[in-house]
Amino acid sequence: MKRSSLLLAGGLGTRLNGREKALMMYQESTLLERSLEVLDDVSDEVIVSLRDEDQLQQFSEYLDDRKIVTDTIRNAGPLAGMLAGFERASGEYVFTVACDMPFLNGELIDVMFGMIGEHDALIPISEYGMKEPLHAIYRRDVMLKAIELSLAEGNRSILAPVSSLDNVLYLDSEAIRSIDKDLKSFVNINTPSDVVNMDSWHSDDL
Repeated sequence: MKRSSLLLAGGLGTRLNGREKALMMYQESTLLERSLEVLDDVSDEVIVSLRDEDQLQQFSEYLDDRKIVTDTIRNAGPLAGMLAGFERASGEYVFTVACDMPFLNGELIDVMFGMIGEHDALIPISEYGMKEPLHAIYRRDVMLKAIELSLAEGNRSILAPVSSLDNVLYLDSEAIRSIDKDLKSFVNINTPSDVVNMDSWHSDDL
């Protein structure tokens, strides 16, 4: 099975005063570089989704020869990036993740790819019982059609296409803890205070 990974990096950073999340530094690397390092190890191809050509110019020094897509639909949030990324992906399954998760766990992603089987999606469930649709694996063709339908109906919620999938495998938090005991994979950056709090995750724990 060819593994594709899609890194969604096209957000506007509205809760970070317009700062580019993916270019924020942590432990001497940008969040973008941290994510790409993990995804390169577990994927046959990595696609980076950006919002436009201006952002592409800002990110160019970090992207090397990777596949890059830009949004063809404006102001549609993650679904715009997923639409472009899934159209470009060559793998049957696509691991899809947001760029604001600084502690991706390659072992967990590898296990998820191994578990997907013939399912249309594999979606982790957080310790609070919430779906993690932006740290999940989707069957490319099925999810692409679901995204297209959701956008055509004017529904831009990430959960809209997810809820239309019939054959979904959910991975509960206790199973995840066997690999990522503190569930750090799902820590994300949304506000300036989140960046400060990243320092509470000691490097010895990573």
